[in-house]
Amino acid sequence: METIIVVGGGASGLVAAGILSQSDNYDVIILDQASKLARKVLASGNGRCNLSHTPITMDHYNTNHPLITKIVKEFDVVEFFKKNKMMVRYDHELIYPYSLSSLTVKNTLLSALKDVSIITDCTVYQIIKNNQYEVKTNQGTYYGDKVIIASGSPASELSGVHNLDMLKDFSIKIIPFKESLVQLETKPVYKSLKGQRVKCKASLYDHNKKIDEVSGEVLFTDYGLSGICIMQLSRHIYRLKQPVIHLDLLPEYDLSLLKDYQIEGLYHEKVAKVIIEKQLNIKDLSFKVEKSHGMKHAQVCHGGVSLDEIDHHLQLKKYPGIYVIGEALDVDGDCGGYNLHFAFASGEYVARAIKEEIC
Repeated sequence: METIIVVGGGASGLVAAGILSQSDNYDVIILDQASKLARKVLASGNGRCNLSHTPITMDHYNTNHPLITKIVKEFDVVEFFKKNKMMVRYDHELIYPYSLSSLTVKNTLLSALKDVSIITDCTVYQIIKNNQYEVKTNQGTYYGDKVIIASGSPASELSGVHNLDMLKDFSIKIIPFKESLVQLETKPVYKSLKGQRVKCKASLYDHNKKIDEVSGEVLFTDYGLSGICIMQLSRHIYRLKQPVIHLDLLPEYDLSLLKDYQIEGLYHEKVAKVIIEKQLNIKDLSFKVEKSHGMKHAQVCHGGVSLDEIDHHLQLKKYPGIYVIGEALDVDGDCGGYNLHFAFASGEYVARAIKEEIC
């Protein structure tokens, strides 16, 4: 019997542990630095847990790496949860648990664990290769034949903030974590509009070059901008020098066609008041992006173990027996279920790959 240590009890780690624990060939141990498992799962989708997106396409990820494409495309999230006796529902292109509760997803993943040892409040400091892998933690040393790194990213700080420090002694390339899918701090700030939402077209520029454009809802805050549109555009901020957001508050109409209409009839009274008092151009509200709203507020991160370091089983090329899945890999996607889809998919993929070694 092989001992498999899963570092991290989030979406990807629980899927891998659940599949492997169904076999008598493995003794599975989950080490998680939080006091409870699946904290990010519980927080996802404002507690509703957007599982995936249909269709699932690679243009919504930061990579089109052939292996990642294969893993993403071949994973059937609906069939996976059906096998685990959980029904899903659709909200347009988004897929949710039928209960619309992230707790249902957590409980489903936990129910798949068979005789798994779960150690919480357990921070992994170091992994050493000897006859087995020695996993050194604040609760002692654990020994495993294989280790699955499912430690997540520091986004929202629910998975910890030093997620890949355990690999610091390994000669592998790790892309530094940068927050993604996060609110933006801007100038100007319209504090009187805090909490107001507008439907608009949001465009991101850098040195007057358009980087991306998204239509949807923007939320004004007392520090800048939020909402799905802004979250999507925020994925580019870390690599831009002078990012600027432009909002078109009435994208369906040309400004010349609005001369016969009053601003008060187009927007909430608070929004209309600011537009009139400050003589704002509703077709082009400009906001200089100062910075992101911080790692604590990010949904996911850019960065992680470089895809150049992994083989066709998501195993470290230089360290056979160590696998990397979920947010610990340098794979991230848009809002809309893309990141959870990859977490589930990569967890299943590695578990199947390990089982195939014995078959």
